Amino acid sequence: MKLKCIAIGKTSTPHGIDQVQLYTQRIQRFVPFEWIELKEAKHLKNNPSNALKLEGENVLKALGANDTLILFDEKGKSMDSIGFARFMDRQSIAHKTIVFCIGGAYGFSESLRKRANGTISLSPMTFPHQLARVVGLEQIYRGCTIINNHPYHHV
Repeated sequence: MKLKCIAIGKTSTPHGIDQVQLYTQRIQRFVPFEWIELKEAKHLKNNPSNALKLEGENVLKALGANDTLILFDEKGKSMDSIGFARFMDRQSIAHKTIVFCIGGAYGFSESLRKRANGTISLSPMTFPHQLARVVGLEQIYRGCTIINNHPYHHV
């Protein structure tokens, strides 16, 4: 299994950059992992539908034909950390590459939602994108530790 995480826009805060690097390194202890940041459509901020479309097209271009795409979205399925680990484990059996995606300011385009194999909520609350990156990566790491019986996750 290989994992990727695609985020729209750059990680902009020093603390956020540190956390992305930290969790990327931790995840890579368990599985091949790639963190990808795609350009945000800032020049289209006055036209959200066009921004969504362009960002969605960029994500689709970054995907392999057989990649499993999971969107992190507040409207997605809610699950606890153990349920998320089980989900990751099931996906790893059936698919070589799982790609998690954190959308831009306007979320995800309809074409990206149609391509997605699933949508998971990190929380019923809305997070700023910089925080969603850290929460998403931490949960991916936690899922890896649960799958591998590592003591990071305390029940």
